[in-house]
Amino acid sequence: MNRHLFHRNAPLTGLIIAFTAAVAASAALRYGLMESDALHGVCAAASDDWRCAARRYAPQLFIDQRIGWLALASGALAMATRIPALTALAVVSGGAGLILYSADYAAAGLLLGLVALTSTRSRRRGAH
Repeated sequence: MNRHLFHRNAPLTGLIIAFTAAVAASAALRYGLMESDALHGVCAAASDDWRCAARRYAPQLFIDQRIGWLALASGALAMATRIPALTALAVVSGGAGLILYSADYAAAGLLLGLVALTSTRSRRRGAH
């Protein structure tokens, strides 16, 4: 195998791993905590379980589509500035927002982040 192939794509591999982790964590939060019927019964009994606390405070992520707005804002800024951290934030928060009830803005932010990522990568490739 060509070691240079993996070395050059290391930032992209890290972004893919971060995106996958964000989507998995968001799915666990949504389906494991927020929409769990069994946990609803536990939390209704005024339990001090950590899952009940997470269930109580997690909606702050998606009330008013906050995570979607974060993805959209960082995607728009990534398009304008080509800052890699903003690109990564747009992609990761966009993936999470797709799962966490903020699909409209999150999808747009994710797409803007991916466009910024591909245009940055194509510029670098053209410079070599």
